[in-house]
Amino acid sequence: MAIFAWAFLIFWISGLTAALTGAACGKDRYEGAKKLRFCTISLVASRGFELSPVQKAKGAFLHLERGIALAQLEREEEARIAFARAIENARGADGPWGEQLRERMDRLNDPRAVALWQDALGTAE
Repeated sequence: MAIFAWAFLIFWISGLTAALTGAACGKDRYEGAKKLRFCTISLVASRGFELSPVQKAKGAFLHLERGIALAQLEREEEARIAFARAIENARGADGPWGEQLRERMDRLNDPRAVALWQDALGTAE
């Protein structure tokens, strides 16, 4: 019985951590290193939940937001990789995932991040 309680606790804490840091990752009030930290923690905590293509597609925004943070830190190659991963995951399942990524980038007022996003889109197509 204690094993199940511990397993549940670990699962619950991972989910809570992923949710809270994922929400912070998507907020524009955080930039650069702080945003990157939130996005990275959320990606690590949510790894065990990416069991299906739909779950990966839902998590594509974390890779997108991580790419934005990396672009803000002028880590361009890493940003391109994060954007490419977001595109790949969003295209892995039917749904509005790719359109949601596009809408987010259309609202973003960061020319460097948008240019890197466009590069990743061009490479992915």
